[in-house]
Amino acid sequence: MDAMAPALDDLLGIDPDDPTTAAEVEDSEAYADLVHALVVLRKRRRLTQQDVADYMETTQSVVSDFERAGGNARYSTLQRYARAVGVRLCSMIDATGSELAPTWQKTAEVPVRLAQRAATHPPVRAPWTQSVEGAVGAR
Repeated sequence: MDAMAPALDDLLGIDPDDPTTAAEVEDSEAYADLVHALVVLRKRRRLTQQDVADYMETTQSVVSDFERAGGNARYSTLQRYARAVGVRLCSMIDATGSELAPTWQKTAEVPVRLAQRAATHPPVRAPWTQSVEGAVGAR
């Protein structure tokens, strides 16, 4: 590779030191980690993409697309996939990035009571994780 060749960031006009760019990279990595964790759970539970698709009432190809890197699924899709593999998503808000908060509303001023709701919300299980007449995995 030519030492004088421009970096990809330069070609795309991206400043990796820009706080907004750094936050976007961090968000993308967090999303990828979440999807990866859900796929690992699916595989550990020996569920196929078709099993998950059946639970989500969609197609195997949609599940495959979801699992592929680079996606940007809606939160409701993430929740449905999580429930299909027998877990529930828990949302948290981290206000440590307050310098990136909109100037019209400081992050610390937004009241959030998610922890209380999460503590009272019953666990959710996919149908094949529940025992039916003693037979685990029966549908």
